[in-house]
Amino acid sequence: MRKWICALAFVGLTAGIMTVSVAAREKKDDKKDEKKEKPDPKKVKELMRKKLEFSQKVLEGLAVNNLEMASKNAEELLKVRKEAAWMVHQTTEYTIWSDEFTRNAEGIIKAVKDKNLEAAKLNYLGMTLACFHCHTYVRDLGRVNLEVEPRP
Repeated sequence: MRKWICALAFVGLTAGIMTVSVAAREKKDDKKDEKKEKPDPKKVKELMRKKLEFSQKVLEGLAVNNLEMASKNAEELLKVRKEAAWMVHQTTEYTIWSDEFTRNAEGIIKAVKDKNLEAAKLNYLGMTLACFHCHTYVRDLGRVNLEVEPRP
């Protein structure tokens, strides 16, 4: 019985330490984010508009089986991804979604080289999901408006 009590106390202590550690890491991420210069909202909107246009062209290329069109626009997405204004937050979760976006855009390009339309489609879906998750995360933070204004 004493062993069980010691084991439960150890598990509880470990869980508590992990919770405090995660909270401290998130607080540290938020402080890094606050210290960083705020992105120019106009530049961010411009990047989001480009990203939307290129991703629509990737979809069009995949839908009409124009793999070169899909690959060319996936490459353009990667160029947009490399612009400094892309990283509007320096948090772990933001980096995860941004990296997931990159992996899937690169996956589209590789699938096109392999002439694998199905793999390109799956990577497009993964890329789109990464966008949805990241936009939800940023919107929930309420710090930067990444909404793309509708076209007139």
